[in-house]
Amino acid sequence: MCKGDTKSVEPVKSRSLFLFSVESFSGGEIPSNASQFSTGAVIILFLIGIEMSLRLFFTSIKDAHPILDDATNRNILSRHIGVDAFSCFVVAILGWNARHVVNDMVDATLRRRKNAMPVAFEGRMFTYQPEAQRIALFFVAYQLKNTYDTIAWNDGIIFIIHHILTLFTTWGALQGNAHFYVLFYFGVSEISTGAVSILNESALTCLLLLEVLCLLANFDDEHGVVGLADAFPMVKVFLGGIFAAFFVICRVFMWSTVSYYYCRDAWNALSGSDPRMIRHKMWFRFTFLSLSILSLLQIIWLAEIARVGKEELEKVGLL
Repeated sequence: MCKGDTKSVEPVKSRSLFLFSVESFSGGEIPSNASQFSTGAVIILFLIGIEMSLRLFFTSIKDAHPILDDATNRNILSRHIGVDAFSCFVVAILGWNARHVVNDMVDATLRRRKNAMPVAFEGRMFTYQPEAQRIALFFVAYQLKNTYDTIAWNDGIIFIIHHILTLFTTWGALQGNAHFYVLFYFGVSEISTGAVSILNESALTCLLLLEVLCLLANFDDEHGVVGLADAFPMVKVFLGGIFAAFFVICRVFMWSTVSYYYCRDAWNALSGSDPRMIRHKMWFRFTFLSLSILSLLQIIWLAEIARVGKEELEKVGLL
């Protein structure tokens, strides 16, 4: 169980209008709404700036490959690399740097240490963690931009549902709830190699592979760059293989394990009489619905990965 003050946290006047360092989130209390809003706005503007810069870059080298002749292709590449891949990179780094917060879970799941995750839930559900608050704030800013892009690019209703559920769930985390679990759900789990941050002591391995999912999205003819997969078929197969392997590790094995502990803690919190639950009972109940739907999406995507993987391997003659 995480150590520290478990008193109910309230938004307070922040020492700074912009929050980026762990120290700016410290103090045992949630930063003011004004500070979090202004910081989130800056993050969104920064992501837009990266995307626009990449558009200019790809335009400047459009003669390097026929695919770059098309402006839509250049814009899609800019979105997936400059917004999605970059954001996943950031939350992965933040999650890795805060791995000490979840040492108890690592001890319980990997080292099989008994009583490493005690039934007592208060520390995991109500202890304010500045690292988790920072991840939640960056994540919600990214998801707001991502949701807009999903609608603008017509990615499909499943992705819209995913983003909306995630945004509602993140709102509760910004109130100081379940910070122990924020590091996984809003940090390392957002990329196909997220589990590496917990399962492997090598940060380099995670950093080399963490952009696989967002890079792979560029090879999809429907939502990515048309013709990119045909131009570089083996690159798609390579990225797809890496993504599939780590999706199983992170979104199947790790997801189910973390979800078991979260559901146990949330159920115990709802069943108890802790006064800190009064304001957030509806949110904790909502997380069961959200987690159920998001877990179902993981299963749907896993089946889709298996189907598409078989097709791609057949195309290149490996099956």
